[in-house]
Amino acid sequence: MITRRTVLGGLLALPFAGAFAAPSADTLPFALTSPSRAAGLKTQVPATVAAQVIRAAYKAVDRPMHLMAAVRTGGLLDGEGGRKESQQAQEDWRQARLQALAWRLSGDAAYLDNARKLALAWGSGYQPSFSPVDETELASLLMGVDLIQERLGASEREQLQAFCRSLASGYLSDPVKVGGPSTARNNWHSHRIKIGTAASYLTGDAALIARAKQRFMSHVPRNIGEGGVPFDFEQRDALHYTTYSLEPLLTAALMAKNHGDDWFAAPGARRLREALAWLAPYAQGQKTHEEFANSAVPFDRKRVAAGQKGFTGNWEPAGAANVYLLASRFDAAYAPLARELQPPAWALALF
Repeated sequence: MITRRTVLGGLLALPFAGAFAAPSADTLPFALTSPSRAAGLKTQVPATVAAQVIRAAYKAVDRPMHLMAAVRTGGLLDGEGGRKESQQAQEDWRQARLQALAWRLSGDAAYLDNARKLALAWGSGYQPSFSPVDETELASLLMGVDLIQERLGASEREQLQAFCRSLASGYLSDPVKVGGPSTARNNWHSHRIKIGTAASYLTGDAALIARAKQRFMSHVPRNIGEGGVPFDFEQRDALHYTTYSLEPLLTAALMAKNHGDDWFAAPGARRLREALAWLAPYAQGQKTHEEFANSAVPFDRKRVAAGQKGFTGNWEPAGAANVYLLASRFDAAYAPLARELQPPAWALALF
């Protein structure tokens, strides 16, 4: 019998095809997934994982679009200030990735059509706010663009490149456009870097890519202290925000690696590697942590008082699944831990 654990083990052992080859002059620029790898996903992704991705995409194949002029979830409790509507908009961005991935894995044009509609609607009809906690999933939309762009017309690609240029310029700006001083050090900046890196690579602009790398390298030692203890943990007393900061940094590093530039292995990223080692005992269940008990952020206390799920009690190690899946793409020693944490199918297929 083939078990989920067997499939995860096989997939985590697979090399990331095309990850180390620089794109040739005649290939399209990409954020995470090169055109050659996109074309090979159908044969590289295990059938059981592909089936899970396709099943999830099928459930949302008739889902209406939720295009909005302004998306805001940060600082809002459930039921406040249009949070629910904004969450639906953010789901559009994740769906662009999911539907595009389902098309690559199935060949069904209905998924391609959905992904294309979502990418073009948001790419032409949305003005970014440059609030990273509200817009972090725009990077998911750009990952979806990777997978479908060869089926777009030249004018459609130009439209999306203009959108990416706006995102990259805004999210990699100095000083930051949105957020107080501490957000230049905490998870907010990790998400700025993720969005800015994805957008920069999709433009193919060497100057923007260099800026993204500089932002990454300068942020890691500000975000993570000696011994690998993240500032987000110190500020929020929460592993929830630790993973929320590490995951976008690892995603940006994987984008760079897939373009032949290993940010993760750079001396300046040493503390990112230390943070993974520091977090590992919690993810392995050897240590526990009561979440937000001593957070310095008033909004955290507000969420605790409201009984919001995940803001009281011990941290759940499953929250680090994507962190260690991404980490395993740089250090195979983390593959067993990633396997135990069981990342979602879309992440196994895409990362």
